[in-house]
Amino acid sequence: MTAPAATLTHRELWDAWSRLWNGDFAIADTILSRTMRVNIPQHGMPDPKTLHDGPSVASWIAAFRSSFDEDARITGELGPFIVDDYAIGRWVFEGTWQGGRPAAATAPAGTRVTFRGVDILRFEDGRIAEYWLSDDQLDLYAQLGVLGDTATASQRADPAAELRERLAELPEDAGRKLLLQQVLDAAADATESAELRTASGEESFLTLGVNSLAAVALGELLSERTGVPLTPTTVFDQPTPRALADHLWTRLTTTADGASVSLAAALERLEAAAADLTGDDSDESLRAELVTRLGALLDRLTPAPESATAGKPIEATSAEELLAYLDTRLRPLDDAG
Repeated sequence: MTAPAATLTHRELWDAWSRLWNGDFAIADTILSRTMRVNIPQHGMPDPKTLHDGPSVASWIAAFRSSFDEDARITGELGPFIVDDYAIGRWVFEGTWQGGRPAAATAPAGTRVTFRGVDILRFEDGRIAEYWLSDDQLDLYAQLGVLGDTATASQRADPAAELRERLAELPEDAGRKLLLQQVLDAAADATESAELRTASGEESFLTLGVNSLAAVALGELLSERTGVPLTPTTVFDQPTPRALADHLWTRLTTTADGASVSLAAALERLEAAAADLTGDDSDESLRAELVTRLGALLDRLTPAPESATAGKPIEATSAEELLAYLDTRLRPLDDAG
């Protein structure tokens, strides 16, 4: 008969918590309550409601560590001080940033960082039942080049413009990796599932739980963060996060005559705007104008067909030839308006 697992002391739980942050994810479900409460700063953090047990907390920690080298470590600096069912201690994190989060970072990959924080744990029934975090996140962001003076901050107010600047400075592999993380972060926010931040990107959106409603939110989030207009249809046209990231890479790095937005992007933006037209008289008037102007644009883009009229003066063109030519240039009446 297997002996029951020994109940860990408060100090042993504290030490196990440090091991979890240093990458020992297998112990999460053993040391954390299945109804854990997490209290973390609002900025740059996931929704605390999504962090409620071992697997979800382990996924969050793994997502944080994924931006750093494997040797990155949290080390106790002061404490822990244990009083009744509570423990508090100060730690220092040291690691080499590899790129990824935070997306606004301007420091090059390979930047060595150090920052500090304080953890408070509450224990119950031999597990960690509640967690409070207070860390010097601004110090970390400053080391990664996220922060700057007021003028710099105002220039970086547009996340899409900032993303384009970063992509222009990165090699293709790093740029595609950055866009993949953007897609995964947006998918995690859209589905309120922190686990998606550490997905490989090869899974299908349906497998990851991105349904039709989440696809709408995903398209809106990515449009805001990248400046590329995306519709739910566009999202589902790309079956995986990696495919969508590759699509964004093409859209963000391919321009026409130096334009900041490609023709394909402009067309998708027009499609999205047209879908919002209502039946109001003002919109009907706009719809009619769009039909006329797009028809003229289509005529300009459609190459003239080779026909018997080519190169012949109109006087030498027969009525049959002229009518046949007009048939190729005009839409049937059934398609008008």
